[in-house]
Amino acid sequence: MHQARSGARARLLPAGFAVMIVIKNAFWLSACRFTADFSGLVLFAVISRNLGPESTGEYSYAFALGAFIAIVAASGLDQYGVRQYARLTSARDRSTCWHGMLAVQGLQVALGIALLVFAMSFLGGQKASPALILELSTFLITWGMSRTFFIPAMADQAMAVPAFIELACRSAASLSALLLCLLGVTSLPLIMIGFPLAGVVLAVLALRNAMKHGASLRFRSTWANVAAIARDVTPFTLCEALGQFYIRADLLMLAHLLGRASVGWYAADLKMVEVGVMPLILLGTAVYPLLSRTALQDRDNFIKLAEEFLRSVLFVSGWLAVGLYCLVPLMMDVLFGDRFEPAGRLLPFFSVLALAKGLEIALYRLLYAARRQNTYLTALAFGTVLIVSLNLWLIPPFGTAGAIAAVVGSTTVVNLVCITGLHSDIPKSVFGVALARLTLPLACTALVFLGLRSLALDEWFVAAGACLAFPIFGFACGLIRHPRRSPLFA
Repeated sequence: MHQARSGARARLLPAGFAVMIVIKNAFWLSACRFTADFSGLVLFAVISRNLGPESTGEYSYAFALGAFIAIVAASGLDQYGVRQYARLTSARDRSTCWHGMLAVQGLQVALGIALLVFAMSFLGGQKASPALILELSTFLITWGMSRTFFIPAMADQAMAVPAFIELACRSAASLSALLLCLLGVTSLPLIMIGFPLAGVVLAVLALRNAMKHGASLRFRSTWANVAAIARDVTPFTLCEALGQFYIRADLLMLAHLLGRASVGWYAADLKMVEVGVMPLILLGTAVYPLLSRTALQDRDNFIKLAEEFLRSVLFVSGWLAVGLYCLVPLMMDVLFGDRFEPAGRLLPFFSVLALAKGLEIALYRLLYAARRQNTYLTALAFGTVLIVSLNLWLIPPFGTAGAIAAVVGSTTVVNLVCITGLHSDIPKSVFGVALARLTLPLACTALVFLGLRSLALDEWFVAAGACLAFPIFGFACGLIRHPRRSPLFA
């Protein structure tokens, strides 16, 4: 009954109030995820400073491998489930969908465990400890399961409680590892012992949250329903798998071609990008139910919301790119120690990746809302083939710079395919105008940066001036509108 009332309430809310819910959810998701990611970044920095690039490379390799395993064990259901829940109109339909998703989740976990056993048997010990792979894989699998269990709350746009639960569990894991590291423990498996425990607690609390939103733990589903949901979820799962592979392929190939130290430097820079784009991912999460309903009910309004969402994402990703180019390189020695000086020299190249990834984040949300997940799957397939080919070609002669060029090139191809796939839902002019509005503030900021640097000012002052200039130019060029005139944030 609660589920039916909450679902009906979400559909009957006035547009302005619904938008306020989007803002509220985006705020809490961003605040909690930023805090959790910051604790993870501090842990990453402490491991880097205390244990060096090789241990950082081992940790990054085990985490990347665990991420692939977690995709098989628990992925795709959250994207599919939130969209379906947001569109279903009756408690009975939602209940049928929920029970089918639980059955599919069980099948995914079984496959993930089989893959984990294989990875520990044949890959463990080569580039990372089998115990470390087990710990991080367990944490990532249970984290993925929690996203499935949070579907009823997320679809009803009650996102604050899930955000705080995830914050508490992730922060507890990072803080326990940080404490062990500061106490002088040098064994990575021992340092990470709190992660699998925190993951299990997170999954249990998420399941309890689902029950509070009317979900039942009874497996009452037919094989036909399970098969239909598994078929519909498969494109989402494949998208996540390919997405993880083409963003992590360079890490894995660097480990085999150049060694763990190069992986450690590369991973440190990639960590900056991942933390920086997290608010964009969470903004997409907050607006996803609204976009999904609007795409089904009102195409004209969907185009307006999509345009505003795209501009907002490009504004933040442009600002992030400026920070990565100007400011963050000055902080690398402070964060990670003198041994990570090579990583600081590579960071300006990652600013281009931040722009490309920001655009991709906006595009895949729009594709999912418009029920065009197969287009994103096709784009990722092209991108995956391209990044593997480019890495094999560019890493041997150019090292980590070649890996950066490969990921930027493949992400650009993914974005072009996505934009082409959205042409029947969103006019291409929307993307052209948004990108033009991004280019002008970036060009003006570059002039400010070069002008300040020509005055022989302190490099921190120059970097701060450029970072402060971009949002001013962004507002002036209409990249982001005043909240009162925005269809998304009015």
